[in-house]
Amino acid sequence: PDVVRREVMARHGVLADERLVRERGPVELSAPGFRMRDWSGDIAQQQLAFGWRAPGITHADAAALDLAGVALGTGRASRLYRAVRERQLASSVTAWNYTAGDIGVFVLHAEAPPGHAVDAATQMWRETQAARLYGFRTSEVVRAQRITEARWLRRLETMDGQATYLASWEADGGLEVAATYYDRVLTLSAGALKSAVERHLDPAQVSIISYRPHDAPPRWDDRAACRRLLREVEGLGSSVLPPLDVTTPRDTVVIEELLPDAIGTIGAIGAIGVDLGGEVEHGVHVFRTARGIPILILPRAGVPLVNIGVFQRGGSCLEPPWGEGLARLTAHSMLKGTSRRSGARVAEATEELGASIAVNAALESAGWSLSVPVRHFAVAAALLADVVQRPTFPVDAVETERSLAVAEIARARDDMYRWPMRLATKAAYGSHPYARAVIGTETSLATLDAAATRDFHTRHVATGNTVIAVVGDVVPADAARLLAYEFGALEWGADDSVPVMPWPTTVPRTSESRDKQQTALALLFPGPSRRDEGRFAARVLSAVVSGLGGRFFEQLRDRQSLAYSVSAFPIERQTTGAFAAYIATSPSRETDARAGLLLEFAKLREQPPSDDELDRARRYLVGTHAISRQSGASVLGDMVVAWLFGEGLHELHDVESRIMRVSGADVLALARQYFDPSNVVEAVVRGTATAGPSAAALA
Repeated sequence: PDVVRREVMARHGVLADERLVRERGPVELSAPGFRMRDWSGDIAQQQLAFGWRAPGITHADAAALDLAGVALGTGRASRLYRAVRERQLASSVTAWNYTAGDIGVFVLHAEAPPGHAVDAATQMWRETQAARLYGFRTSEVVRAQRITEARWLRRLETMDGQATYLASWEADGGLEVAATYYDRVLTLSAGALKSAVERHLDPAQVSIISYRPHDAPPRWDDRAACRRLLREVEGLGSSVLPPLDVTTPRDTVVIEELLPDAIGTIGAIGAIGVDLGGEVEHGVHVFRTARGIPILILPRAGVPLVNIGVFQRGGSCLEPPWGEGLARLTAHSMLKGTSRRSGARVAEATEELGASIAVNAALESAGWSLSVPVRHFAVAAALLADVVQRPTFPVDAVETERSLAVAEIARARDDMYRWPMRLATKAAYGSHPYARAVIGTETSLATLDAAATRDFHTRHVATGNTVIAVVGDVVPADAARLLAYEFGALEWGADDSVPVMPWPTTVPRTSESRDKQQTALALLFPGPSRRDEGRFAARVLSAVVSGLGGRFFEQLRDRQSLAYSVSAFPIERQTTGAFAAYIATSPSRETDARAGLLLEFAKLREQPPSDDELDRARRYLVGTHAISRQSGASVLGDMVVAWLFGEGLHELHDVESRIMRVSGADVLALARQYFDPSNVVEAVVRGTATAGPSAAALA
């Protein structure tokens, strides 16, 4: 602290300690009224937003509105998720309260297929106004409070999170204000939330935004008709929750339903009678279940959160050629119900732990993980084990996930980064498994059903190249016995190796035209694989050329004004890697931007980076790696990747030394080996629009 204080004083000590008089904006005395705006663009999904003026962070209602946003729109158990997304009316829906100084805004937002946009909007309105008129259930408030508590702990897990917390609250009045705010959030009653929502979410004072595809009819251009439509559902109450005067079996789910099971498990694990092993490899305690599943436990004393996950090697690479998207559909559908509890119970239980089960469905892997306060470790393990081992794949739930995957494909096409990268990947890999779209295609998804997901789970999840991993403040042997008991049905099995794919001998180029105001170009060169030592040189080269101080940004954006954004990065796969580059530019400058980007790659083949560039890049990578290890989730990910795809757990400790050993000659050799212009694969999404929405459309 003394060193930091000295350095801060040397730089900022001359600043006068004077009270700042802020120039504040004018206060609007009149109410905004009921307002609407509608316009169209070259997009596939329709964007919908409702917004109300809200008070600033120091207002007594700010905490209640923040918590109301979480209760309404965060997690699979929330009203909006169940009323809108689960009914396939939108691919995403959420709610939040945003405060900035003296004023804020409470927002509902959805991204929906145009044909469902009106129904999605009316359901969002119905659930929000039901909360305003009739209030929240106590279980909703408890769930929101536990989510908020866990978010807070995750934020404080890193030094950056702690510093941001201190600085932001100091700017808003000091740490006493912060303590008061969080105390209030965690002690608010359902009645307090209703009162705040009743005061601030007046249906007569809402602003509505609709941004739709060009070919979608304007359904929100008549203010009076819109107001009548919304008024029809205002007094109906929630469509997904029973009235407040109806008693539910349990007000909170986890403690009453799961904790006894966990306690019973803890009492039973002593009778397992199986030697789990117990070696320590590079600080990681390694055990194995009776059926051969490795259990990796990295203890971190004093950390308030524990991270637990089940991961498998395979992912989309295990799908049949006709079944693109099957691995992802299976992974997400597993959360929709088990032989012990419904999908709604799974969601409620998870979120009452302050968590959500994260599904990682990728090209070469799949995983299910969550982070919870340490006191909930046993309960979280029991819940995760239920989801992974005993999913039932209800037909209607799988159909919901399949329909949402189709909608996600449309969202991807609207993304001027994801879509050109997808086109380039498909062109580069052809019929190889690496060309598969993790989310699937409209054609492949049409062939998938609940039976296909059940079969995939039996073949590749119940038995597979699986690892269970934990990072947190646990006793390794005790945690391993609990996990071996809970996950006893999983069986280890070898997965098929992914074939090596020769890079295309001809240069594929693919393009699409869109009514957009920018053009996006993606390039793919071959690159080192996951176990190739050259991957460290590729990472260093990426740091040399990318970022605000990188070559590409300086040359193509700052000096030549050819790019809105530009980046380059390695893609490390098991057998065949790649090195990617992306540039977004004005449609009128596409040719210049492409030529400029290829010229920068050519320069990399001519001479090594300077000593300053090399030193800066290496220090940046070492620093970001060290910072990432403050997060338990990041450490968990590194540990699993090293085990499933790497050379061993020693990778957890030698990343920094291997980066620092990269020389300029190594970077030059890598560039000369891979950046042959005759090997580059290109994809462009070409913009054709020359102007944005008209002033009349926005007025």
